[in-house]
Amino acid sequence: MAMQKPELLPEDVCPCLRTKTMLLNTEYRRSAFEDAFTADTAFFHCLKTMAYHGPDGDDVCPDGCRPGRACYPQPDEVT
Repeated sequence: MAMQKPELLPEDVCPCLRTKTMLLNTEYRRSAFEDAFTADTAFFHCLKTMAYHGPDGDDVCPDGCRPGRACYPQPDEVT
């Protein structure tokens, strides 16, 4: 089943990466989410594991959830 990538995620970040900031109202959401990528207080989780670590056991974060990681979805899994 293909997973739809949220518009707020940078192009090469895994579409399974999430943070609570993504659920905020649209006026606040974009700046808050962009700040979360630079703040060290943001909490991220993976949709595949619903935890702070990915299927490979490593922590999830915008810098780590990129192409090349073992659990990064194949192109046919993302729309």
